[in-house]
Amino acid sequence: MKRFVLMFSLVLIHTFLCAQELVWFDPLMAEKEVVEGQGWSGIEFNRLPDDAKAQVREPVWGLSRNAAGLLIRFASDAAEVHVKFKPGSRLSMPHMPSTGVTGLDLYARDDRGSWRWVRGKYRFSPEEVSYTFVVPNATGIHREYQLYLPLYNSLSALKVGVMKDDTFAFMSKREAAPIVVYGTSIAQGACASRPGMAWTNIVGRSLDVPMINLAFSGNGRLEPEVLDYVKQIDAAVFVLDCLPNLGPWGGFTEEVVKAKILAAVRTLKAAHPKMPVLLVEHAGYSDGWMDPDRKSAYTNLNEWAASCFQTLKDSGVKGLYLLSKEEMGLGNEDFVDGTHPTDLGMQHYADAYIKKLKEILQ
Repeated sequence: MKRFVLMFSLVLIHTFLCAQELVWFDPLMAEKEVVEGQGWSGIEFNRLPDDAKAQVREPVWGLSRNAAGLLIRFASDAAEVHVKFKPGSRLSMPHMPSTGVTGLDLYARDDRGSWRWVRGKYRFSPEEVSYTFVVPNATGIHREYQLYLPLYNSLSALKVGVMKDDTFAFMSKREAAPIVVYGTSIAQGACASRPGMAWTNIVGRSLDVPMINLAFSGNGRLEPEVLDYVKQIDAAVFVLDCLPNLGPWGGFTEEVVKAKILAAVRTLKAAHPKMPVLLVEHAGYSDGWMDPDRKSAYTNLNEWAASCFQTLKDSGVKGLYLLSKEEMGLGNEDFVDGTHPTDLGMQHYADAYIKKLKEILQ
């Protein structure tokens, strides 16, 4: 019994000493701006500035508190990277796990410049989410990291911790013009199993460019109030991927959808005449072959989008591109629920986007 008590005491002492040796860093207190994926400064871990609350609909404002697409870059030689934060109220969803809704994802750049996933041990609770990312044999090897933040949850009090003898430094967010995505739940990240598998984040790693995710689940409706914020950003490319939220179930008719598409493109082009705009078709539903209403919904939307694309081109609009359903090419196993992609579907989305964006950015 005494031996057990002694061993238990030693374990507690060791745990306490290890905890004492951790040094924590707050990205919001860094001397330079380090949170990447935002079009505005000083908005903590959010995606729209504070003044948007009075301008956009309440659901859009609430979703803008989700950290989808945000990332933090840092350099370290630590063998373990600890991260903790206070999450919002919803840790998971029926069709999307906690690791995607509320989780973090860490990638390290290897010797060849490629981004490699880093395994993390995690704990979820309403009070705190914590991750320990293990990097064996890392001592003395300085690596560049990208830490992706949750796709469908808000967060506060985020800290990154390493042992006191490890090196650590936040990296400034990149100043290159970002790819800006205005979209729906799919672009926000549903239903990736972890943040790094959202197609926007895959594209960002592959092209090594900043991405700004302004996708709002169920609420990507090409609204002028949101476009007024989108157009404030000096983008490399504007992506409009809102058709899945403009279907007949929302009461959107052909006349309304076409008017929204034409107005959205013209709004962005008026503000940024030389900036490319990528209009994206609906990728379809996996059960469209057996549900005629579902099939006609995305078929009609794509026909209307293609018609608008041609109308705009004929009117002299330059730098306008179209990503078609056929180019995305999603198949039977690419969906969780017939609508939202699995990780496989996210990869297929990303592959199509990467190919198209390379053509645009050449």
